[in-house]
Amino acid sequence: MSFTESRLELIRAMLRQKQRVHVKDLVDQLKVSHESIRRDLRELETQGFARRVYGGAVLESQESDQPFAERLRVGGREKMRIGEAAGALVKDGMKIFIDEGTTALACLKSIEARKDLTIVTNSLAVASHFFYQGSANVRVLGGRLQPVYQATFGPEAVAAIKEHFFDLAIIAISAVHAQRGFMDYGEDEAIMRRAARAQAKRSVIVADSSKFGRLGSIHTFGLGDLDAVITAAPLAAEFADQFRQLKVDVIYA
Repeated sequence: MSFTESRLELIRAMLRQKQRVHVKDLVDQLKVSHESIRRDLRELETQGFARRVYGGAVLESQESDQPFAERLRVGGREKMRIGEAAGALVKDGMKIFIDEGTTALACLKSIEARKDLTIVTNSLAVASHFFYQGSANVRVLGGRLQPVYQATFGPEAVAAIKEHFFDLAIIAISAVHAQRGFMDYGEDEAIMRRAARAQAKRSVIVADSSKFGRLGSIHTFGLGDLDAVITAAPLAAEFADQFRQLKVDVIYA
């Protein structure tokens, strides 16, 4: 076994044990350069074993395959801060779209007090949140139910969303890649998110730090296709510089 492969196996073992590794810690423990560690993490990502995130990598798992309730718990505090920042953009009298992504769902608590609000969604979780909240007018898009997302998709849902126009669309995303843009794992999600953006005066992406540097399987948007990105942790320079050049607002929660 080569020195590089031995190092890769050590990193795999650390990821299995801790679920996450940091470049700085690996440099200190393995006594190699930052660039060597970054190459190792790129290789593990290529192999599908790890997913690179800001400052390190996490053990790869297909988020879209995780049960809905489990996805809700992942990064809960960070998502809540992002949700509060997204909710601050919602004003009385608006008509908004909220998609089924768990980061988008985090805005619900902060918009309960808004007056004369109309919410359009394909998410059963969004609708159920307002069962006992009479302040919002909630419309659920019909379509094919996907239980893993607790949401509706398909041609019927896309046709229905095209009947609406929104002041604001709050859109989650599965991955943000510096070269390939905003990405998803499922075609249905990507199609719905594109349709929502097309019907909105302003559209914002909500994304926790784990999404940046991640590679999805479907291109959903270019990095410059949205009006704003809401996140909680400082962005790596490769993302911050591109958003600045593309005139996309970055809102830190």
